[in-house]
Amino acid sequence: MQAKKQQKCGGEDHNLLQDAAQQGKSVDESRRRLTKSGLAVSGVLLTIASRPSLGGDICKTPSGFLSGNLSFHGTPQSCSGRTPGYWGTHYDWPSPYLVGSRTDSRHKQNSNSWSGGTMFNNSTLGFDCSGNGARYITYSMMQVILLGGSYDPYQLGAHCVAALLNARSGWTPVLTEAQVRNIFNEYASNGYFEPTAGIHWTPEEIVTYLKQTMPL
Repeated sequence: MQAKKQQKCGGEDHNLLQDAAQQGKSVDESRRRLTKSGLAVSGVLLTIASRPSLGGDICKTPSGFLSGNLSFHGTPQSCSGRTPGYWGTHYDWPSPYLVGSRTDSRHKQNSNSWSGGTMFNNSTLGFDCSGNGARYITYSMMQVILLGGSYDPYQLGAHCVAALLNARSGWTPVLTEAQVRNIFNEYASNGYFEPTAGIHWTPEEIVTYLKQTMPL
């Protein structure tokens, strides 16, 4: 009786191992399909961004962020970028970017209460405002930071300005000023940014990525 009982348990263990192996195979296949599918990128980005193991100030390049690989080779890159909210209330912008001047201090500040400053569409310092970027063409960088509501969905323009100022300040080693411009300009031209071949980031996904470089 004891031998039969042991034999039965051994069979159950074998079945459990087979089931676990099959489940693992299914998970791997699902991950491969997910990696190949641009339609699933949004959920991937939001999941990766919410993982505490990113460590707050640990940041990645666009392609590294997309991979979801939380292991590092060598010293992890650390970002200390500031948010659009910070740059909208701190006027000591890094040269050569100019904040402009506030023209109306009686009311809560908004895009209409500022004039002058570096234009968002500046040919040397700013972004391409053709195509999908046309909505920002008449605004300065400070005004774009202060845009809200339906006029700047997901605050794409605001986060690109903040990312540009962060890069100029040396706070985001994974992003240079040129790379920040390229992210927006590619979106302006194509309607998406392609961090790696075949993967298309929407404005919401671009902002999700940029936020992980702005822990402060």
